[in-house]
Amino acid sequence: MREKAARFILRTRYFWILAAVVACVFSAMTISRVHVNYDLTSYLRSDTDTMRGLALMNGEFESTTSLSVVLIDASPETALEKASAYSGLEGVLRAVHDPDTDYRNENGHTYRQISILMSAGNSEKVLDAVEEDLKGENVWISGGPKESRVLRESIVSEMPPVMAVSCFIVLIVMLVMTRSWFEPVIFFLVIAVSILLNMGTNWIFPSISFITFAVASILQLALALDYSIMLMNAFDRMRATGLAPKDAMQQALANTFMPISSSAFTTVAGMLSLVFMSFTIGFDIGMVLAKGIVLSMLTVFLFMPGVMLLCVPLIDKTTHRPLRFSGRIIHRIGTALHGLVPVCLIILVVLSIVFQSRTVYTYSARDTGVDAQETNRLFGQSNQVVLLFPKDSSDSGIERQRDMVGQMESLTQDGHPVVQQTLSMVTTGSAAYTYYDAASAAALLGREERDVQTIFNLLRIETPIRGDALIEKLSAALQRISFLVPGDALAQLQQAQELLDQADAAFNGPNYSRAMLVLDLTPGTPEAHDALLQIKTILRGHYADDSALAGVPVALDDIATSFKGDMLRVNLITIGLILLIILISFRSAVIPLLLVCVIQGAIWINMCVSNILDNSVFFMCYLICVALQMGATVDYGILLTNHYRALRTHADKKESAREAIRLSLPTILTSGAALSVAGFTVGIISSVFYISSIGTMLARGAIISVLLVLFLLPQLLQWLDRWIVPSYYSE
Repeated sequence: MREKAARFILRTRYFWILAAVVACVFSAMTISRVHVNYDLTSYLRSDTDTMRGLALMNGEFESTTSLSVVLIDASPETALEKASAYSGLEGVLRAVHDPDTDYRNENGHTYRQISILMSAGNSEKVLDAVEEDLKGENVWISGGPKESRVLRESIVSEMPPVMAVSCFIVLIVMLVMTRSWFEPVIFFLVIAVSILLNMGTNWIFPSISFITFAVASILQLALALDYSIMLMNAFDRMRATGLAPKDAMQQALANTFMPISSSAFTTVAGMLSLVFMSFTIGFDIGMVLAKGIVLSMLTVFLFMPGVMLLCVPLIDKTTHRPLRFSGRIIHRIGTALHGLVPVCLIILVVLSIVFQSRTVYTYSARDTGVDAQETNRLFGQSNQVVLLFPKDSSDSGIERQRDMVGQMESLTQDGHPVVQQTLSMVTTGSAAYTYYDAASAAALLGREERDVQTIFNLLRIETPIRGDALIEKLSAALQRISFLVPGDALAQLQQAQELLDQADAAFNGPNYSRAMLVLDLTPGTPEAHDALLQIKTILRGHYADDSALAGVPVALDDIATSFKGDMLRVNLITIGLILLIILISFRSAVIPLLLVCVIQGAIWINMCVSNILDNSVFFMCYLICVALQMGATVDYGILLTNHYRALRTHADKKESAREAIRLSLPTILTSGAALSVAGFTVGIISSVFYISSIGTMLARGAIISVLLVLFLLPQLLQWLDRWIVPSYYSE
């Protein structure tokens, strides 16, 4: 069967080359149609507090976001003028500066903060206007719109150099490890085709996350490289036996179908485990990378053979002596002092199981930019939570809302208030819900009481009236009583009506009202979780289940809750699928367990090291790296074990282990070096926390996996030899 498939591929090789060219042209045209999603909260389940709150808010209100502007060494008059000017920008709901509370003095400098609340749809225009107005001035600008823009610009500007540096370093590795100066050109051509196909076919998804967009290509380069290496090495070995190039390629294809397929499917299994995450960014990352691995495998099987046969003359003309490893030193280290090194590694794995269980996970970027860090340091955290509850403008409804807001404003942690500021109709628009008689209305408006009493009499207002109802009556009767109202009073009334309309639009929808709390807490922390639990309890205590919350702190809390279940689910599915694939490949129950245990040990060590070095681990970094490290580096164990079993048919355990290391070393080192180089390059160059942490942890995991496969696995194979090659003992 494999021989027939190999013959068919070679007979139709020109068709596959042409098909690849056409597919690449199509993919190049469709890349621009791929939408990149920068909103992590959109990947939450629909039944979470965040998504319920967002659905409710989007149906009732216009989505809002906020911006913080800190003026350095500016006068209070300047800050107030700027706030007033920004209030007039289209889409700005509120821009305020309180000279008493929004002011700090430190090291001889003054800092004045302006807080801007705006509609999300106009955030880009508002940010542009603010940045243009403050161009050249000493200011800090932070907030969601600013951070989103920096994130987009960083990814777009950093990914090309990341890819270029990775390719350059991988090229150096390939030049040293291959037998021809031209072979790396073929490798990069094949990988470039597979990457282009994967990027172009992403248009089949409604969108892909910015994390997927940033890491997919670089990871595909690293993960799929060993498929090309396997086929190239098999081709070289077949030609070394004296076969003609076409016959050698046919035999190489037949011999590598199983190892390359097994390698690809274990990696795909790791990727597909992410699909089962309740936080659906896993589906996004898993599907794109799994598709990339399958395309890489198909490119190697269908496109690479024809290209290599066309390039045989160039390969032969540029041959050189490759760097060779005998594997003796590694085998000697592993068996020295009766296997002391493997025993020490096993102890290290056991200790790592204990220490990695204490890992602290983070759910947002630790580095939010200098402006945001300095603003938070001086003025505290300003994270907004939106409360949504049934609209009730009756006196009892307003009183219930006041009581709820009052309880939330009294929340404290360690003696410090949790809520910095409350924006609601009963606070910001409190004047609308205050009752006025003629005297109090006159005092509010700065008018003579007798003039106001005359208007009350004309409007037949005999008892104190609520502010919103008073303005409504005045506006409706304006035409009838205009002769009694001075011009400046008319303007004042008109302004009051506009303010009431703005407040009503901001806080009251057709069926629901909302309030906004500004919390002085870091989202995603245990303290934030406890505060949100108290806020939810107060909200539900007043409005039962007909209420919801939204905002970044709520979203990160929902993500943290989802992660606890996703962590176990991803681990079990990854391990289960890979066990099944290896079981089918080797038809042995012991080998799958052995290989998975070795790589899982490497993952535990990696987590332990990450915890020690970084104090905490970004949650998506953990999930992606577990799936990738298990799915990708278990290939190294499969390759070495496959060689060991084949060699045991005619050699003893010790010689088989040493020779298996020698045969596997070029592929393991080349692939491991590519994966670690790509990861460290991403980690060093990228300034985006989400991206750099994934790269660094994956690179470290690849190195640890390589070390365990080379120094621990050969000894374990010898210790378990009776179960690894049972046919040897049954003869």
